[in-house]
Amino acid sequence: MTFAAPGLSFVGSLSKKSSSYSTGVDTATGTGCGPGTSGTASVNNKITTAGTDCNVPPVPPATNPAVCASATTKLHYAYDTSAGLASHGVASIVASLSKGIKLDDNGNKVTGAVTADGTSRVVGGACGSGIGFSIAGATNVTGLSYSLLLCLVGDTGTGTTGTFLTDYLASAGGNTGITIASGVYGGASSLTFTKV
Repeated sequence: MTFAAPGLSFVGSLSKKSSSYSTGVDTATGTGCGPGTSGTASVNNKITTAGTDCNVPPVPPATNPAVCASATTKLHYAYDTSAGLASHGVASIVASLSKGIKLDDNGNKVTGAVTADGTSRVVGGACGSGIGFSIAGATNVTGLSYSLLLCLVGDTGTGTTGTFLTDYLASAGGNTGITIASGVYGGASSLTFTKV
């Protein structure tokens, strides 16, 4: 997962654009339902997140991201704050993947539905010492459902340690020396197809 440049940070960044884009490129493997036992999900999607317009004060005003203090008439949309991943991550995934996520079940092309009810943020738990997202739902194949777990376990960027959850929590807690440019999927990430 590559975050919009320069990356995810406590303070965030400013842009003249009202949205920012993160891209996820990975392949998850798991159990399939057809002949053989493999399934893959090629996750190559752009996730769009609306920026916070610093020129429109929220109620209460203290909820504006810290970077808004540096806003100008040209650069006034705040994006990629650490807090934003927690508050907007699921909604951004659901909106960006409203046409579904492309999956592969033993060579068969499958499109999985992405809904708010089937998408959640995972901190620890199934992701162990990572953080990630769980997406599950029906597919375009009658009677076939899927469950995809994407765990961010590693990271790169300024001041990072290589462990996404550690750096994310430090950044969200106020460490302004960390900017996470990208997160690395791995750990317990998996894809499971179920035939009902």
